[in-house]
Amino acid sequence: MKEDIENPKRSSSRAWFTGNVLLLGLVSFFADLSGEMMTPVLPLFIAALGGSSVVIGFIGGLGDAVANIVKVFSGYIADKTGRRRQLIAVGYGIPFFAKLGIGLSNAWEQVLVLKPTERLGKGIRGAPRDSLLADSISFEERGKAFGFHRMMDTAGAIVGSLLALIILIMFYGILNDELGILKLILIISAFVSLAAVIPIFFLSDQEEKQITEERKKSSLVDNLKGLPGNFYKFLIVSTLFGFGNFTILLFIIHTKTILLGADPNASEFVQLAFPIVTFIWFNIIYTILSIPFGSWSDKYGRKNIFAVGLGLFIFTCLGFSLTTDPIILFLLFGVYGAFNAATDGIQKAFAVDLLPEDLKGTGIGLLQALMGFASIFGGLIAGYLYDFESSFAFLYGGILAGITLLVLFGMNISITRPNDIDQ
Repeated sequence: MKEDIENPKRSSSRAWFTGNVLLLGLVSFFADLSGEMMTPVLPLFIAALGGSSVVIGFIGGLGDAVANIVKVFSGYIADKTGRRRQLIAVGYGIPFFAKLGIGLSNAWEQVLVLKPTERLGKGIRGAPRDSLLADSISFEERGKAFGFHRMMDTAGAIVGSLLALIILIMFYGILNDELGILKLILIISAFVSLAAVIPIFFLSDQEEKQITEERKKSSLVDNLKGLPGNFYKFLIVSTLFGFGNFTILLFIIHTKTILLGADPNASEFVQLAFPIVTFIWFNIIYTILSIPFGSWSDKYGRKNIFAVGLGLFIFTCLGFSLTTDPIILFLLFGVYGAFNAATDGIQKAFAVDLLPEDLKGTGIGLLQALMGFASIFGGLIAGYLYDFESSFAFLYGGILAGITLLVLFGMNISITRPNDIDQ
């Protein structure tokens, strides 16, 4: 293992399970353990503080937007300086303070400020982390490595949401207060986030020693001009989908809406527990399918698997717009998990395949920045539609995914296989 960590791209092996892949997986495991303690309770917390569906959609969209917009700058800095480990460490350190502040908030306006701050850390670390991960394995096995990364990410999410449920069960009878128990879960999640920083100190980044003078002097505009045309085509596809792929917070709050519609007398404990249990189910499916979808993308092509993911999202949105049954909604969250497994890591691997070796950070950052802009408007539109008629929000997402699917196959996006990166 030590050999893998010191030399993550050994010329003598094509194995994808390198030291960096493992360490970055552990980092994501602990980060998502913390983050997904927060995710299923955050929309409930905002609602308990008086926030409407529009507020929930806007906070979710704004948080994602800040994270994604910052990535273009962190990616550029990573490409220019090669100091990816330092950016990753800062990005995983910031969320502790923001999450602690959210847990201590007494008004949704405070969450409106602190949630984007928490996502700022995600924005700083995302592009350099994905760039380092891509450099740690061969071209042929990137899908599998990114799939493993997503699996570790969602495994942490399962443990985190289970921990949130355990805290709810243990302390609800003691506190007997919805707002109090939600605050406790959020504060504990902040301290858990510190564990994500430890594995970063053991990462190896040979790129730090290989930055040329030309790259050090290059501007962000120079880097953007150097991105290939096929990548810009993929940007159009991803940005379009970003408008329809609105925040998961609205999906979660919908579980409570459907539950109360089916059983208006459901206890406060059940109203809190059902969204968390549903979120655990979502992450179980997400985790189980992440590596298979990654491997299938290596075998059958990124575009085809990404298209399958879009189809799953269309099915999910159609189901959410039609059902009033909590059990069916629970099952649909499993399909939603499959959609995420088929698109999240695959989308990044697809983008990396289209990028030059020395511009991966900038390219990934630009991709996620544009998706961030789209998510602000997508979250607002979906939030307003949800307040007017909840089914309209999900129909909106499904229609955008359908249009994206047509555009994806209407564009000729070809991947040129690079020279063996081990040479």
